[in-house]
Amino acid sequence: MGAIILPLLLALLLLYVLVYFARAAGQALARSREVTRFQFEAKALLAQVDPILEGLATRTDSARRQLIPPDEILPDLENGTTTLEAARATADRISAPQHGRVLRDAMGEDVDRAIRAVAMIQHGCQQASSGYGRGAELEAQTAVKRGYLNLLHARESLASHVAEAVRLEPLTTRAVRRARM
Repeated sequence: MGAIILPLLLALLLLYVLVYFARAAGQALARSREVTRFQFEAKALLAQVDPILEGLATRTDSARRQLIPPDEILPDLENGTTTLEAARATADRISAPQHGRVLRDAMGEDVDRAIRAVAMIQHGCQQASSGYGRGAELEAQTAVKRGYLNLLHARESLASHVAEAVRLEPLTTRAVRRARM
């Protein structure tokens, strides 16, 4: 009887240890997949938004330097706003791990900042096109310049936050336990 119980207990103990480590490995793999998906979605957001911001910045700079008339870029600004609003919705749908949610929110705020910058540029271009005297011209130049700088800053900030997301590591089991406490 004793010869049967001891091997049976050892087999049960071994089974328990195997199940425990298999479960821990599965959880670690799930956390790794979650971080990888977050990184992929963050890079996709940047790939969607960056060319738009670059194009708008180039066109705005040309209008700011009076190489093209300000009203010529108004359709580009309207299209850019529409695309950026869609990108904002995409940013909200990014699935982030618990420790990446701040970055996801920051990326969404960067897109919001770009939308506000485009609205400011649009306002300046409309002011410049209206031609209501020197005061309107100065206001238009100021709005276009501020919007242009805000657009550049939003683009840099988004790229920085995506770079942080790419460097994000999955939490260890110990860190997950600490976060739950």
